Amino acid sequence: MKNFKYFILFLSLITIFEITNSKDANAITACATNVDSEIVYATTPTSGCIAVGAATQYEITVKEIYLCTTAPVGPTTSTPTDLSNCENILLNSSATSTSFAAGEDVNIPGTFKRPSNGTYSHAYVKFDNVIGITAAMKFDTSIRGGASGTGKFCRTVVSSGTQKSSQGHDLSVCATSETTPGKLTETILQFGDADGTFRACVKDGTVSAASSGSCGTLGSTNGFLVDTNAKLATASESVSTAVDDFHGILAFGSSQKVTPNTTAFTVRFDVTNGTAAAKTGGGSSVYIGLGPFDMSIAIQ
Repeated sequence: MKNFKYFILFLSLITIFEITNSKDANAITACATNVDSEIVYATTPTSGCIAVGAATQYEITVKEIYLCTTAPVGPTTSTPTDLSNCENILLNSSATSTSFAAGEDVNIPGTFKRPSNGTYSHAYVKFDNVIGITAAMKFDTSIRGGASGTGKFCRTVVSSGTQKSSQGHDLSVCATSETTPGKLTETILQFGDADGTFRACVKDGTVSAASSGSCGTLGSTNGFLVDTNAKLATASESVSTAVDDFHGILAFGSSQKVTPNTTAFTVRFDVTNGTAAAKTGGGSSVYIGLGPFDMSIAIQ
């Protein structure tokens, strides 16, 4: 039997797994740009848009990955996700984070277990709900940074914030020339801009639901914010301990088969759309935060 290669994290343009954490759960359209690729501030919505290519570094923690022979039933407020038809293939028990830049290949830390031979239709992934982002962007006009500075060149700074409706974190800095961005560490306590939105449903890059209801069909992704018991979070966003992790169900576009000839299992991430920008301060400053990231899984 051939050796089964360990996980490799690739930056790619394969868009299968997309969960948005911008100021608006449906704000996953690209920011308008001019011929010089500068973001047009006048048309930047207060609900947020995607600053394509702005992320220079991303940091996530993949805690566990499962392969499932049928669609797992997601968590409810009374029960965790049913993983009885799933097999754990990655356990990152130390919850070590992974940092990567656009176009960079890295290894996901943890203990890998070769999946049993068979056909798999879904994956279940457990992430930490704390994500780091380093990003910079240029606007077509001089604006104020949420934290300080004025100019066309705006960036994240070394800081931390939370993603929830009642609390923003306008921590961007703007300047008249390009400067080095710092890492913003963001804790996700909800999806979108409404209190209590602990579920997100994504299909073909569109968020179809944010709080309740059934999530899509094959090719869709369900995202959940869960508590310490892996049940769907219920408490008000004002209780920071209500959310402990971020879980996702990924439906493969076509079933993935593991055979004795399988030699690699590939997890691909793309953070091209990983930065969100929003007009703040009554139309004079900018918010910079997390946008969607894409994930795909392939068995070779």
